[in-house]
Amino acid sequence: MNKKSTQSSAELSKELLEFRSTFRSVLLSTVSQESIPEVSYAPCVTDKLGNIYIYVSGLSRHTHNLRNTGRVSLLFIEDEQPVRNIFARKRLSYSCETKTLSHDSADWRRILDHFKERFGKFIDTLRLLPDFQLFQLTPISGNYIRGFGQAYSFKGAGLNEIRHIKSASDQKQPPDIATPREILKFWFSERVQPLWFKSTASFDTELRTRFMSTWQFAAANHLSKWESSPQEALALVIVLDQFPLNIFRGRPESFSTESEAKRTAHAALEKGFDRKLNDTQKVFLYIPFMHSEDKADQDRSVQLFEATGLDNHLKWARHHRDIVNRFGRFPHRNASLGRENTAEETEYLDSGKAYQG
Repeated sequence: MNKKSTQSSAELSKELLEFRSTFRSVLLSTVSQESIPEVSYAPCVTDKLGNIYIYVSGLSRHTHNLRNTGRVSLLFIEDEQPVRNIFARKRLSYSCETKTLSHDSADWRRILDHFKERFGKFIDTLRLLPDFQLFQLTPISGNYIRGFGQAYSFKGAGLNEIRHIKSASDQKQPPDIATPREILKFWFSERVQPLWFKSTASFDTELRTRFMSTWQFAAANHLSKWESSPQEALALVIVLDQFPLNIFRGRPESFSTESEAKRTAHAALEKGFDRKLNDTQKVFLYIPFMHSEDKADQDRSVQLFEATGLDNHLKWARHHRDIVNRFGRFPHRNASLGRENTAEETEYLDSGKAYQG
């Protein structure tokens, strides 16, 4: 970036922060577990690091949504009255990660003091209400619209990667969509590998926070261009097959992009992409067939793991195939999918020998 564009970005960053500082409240949009979008507003304060804080009732639907998804969208928008053109109101939007601050933490007391400085002694009353929750909202990307032809997106550390949106194609991929390289680096990292098949609630939340937008974009078939190379295709399969199991654990959406993952894996195999992957990577290109409730796919899963000599995973491929051959489906999914168990499935699930993965 040349000096002129750097100065322009710096000036733009200063301008949007000054615009944000004129607001005492923010519009917020969350999504429920039933995928129902909801909108409201909340008084807010900010800190020097760019975090935004809201203090909201535990009875609010937004509070439940923030806890469940770890994501929120915010909007600061110019008032209607002074604008000359209602279609060109200045506005600033953020996509944010969320964090709940504990009532007994120093940060909670510090931020509530900040609320009191800004909104007065009424905050002392709210402090005494045990259901109120303090959320830290950390922007990870956003857009700043100054008027017609003056739209900018921003992301990166400190949100300092600012780009002028010149056409609709510039907005085709939201700025918070992970790249294939980022996905593979994350998924195959030493920290994450032990969690592949032994997840935790905190890891599920981390995936939901970091990759929900990427999964949604992939589910809408906007990442099909990734199918053109081995590494990118593998990343797409992981997003479609593995990520929803964590993001939506225990819910029907866990399996909602399973067929797309299988289709992507099939196309990759047709192109011979698996021959360009290492053994660990191959596992996740083959697993969509292991996850299928189709008997032919189960046979293919076993064949793939047999052919590559991945014996540790082969035993699980055979185990999955045995379950599907016996029941025609995975009984452990019935509760999540709202399916009734047969008598044989109930006996199996109660036996203590049932697969629960």
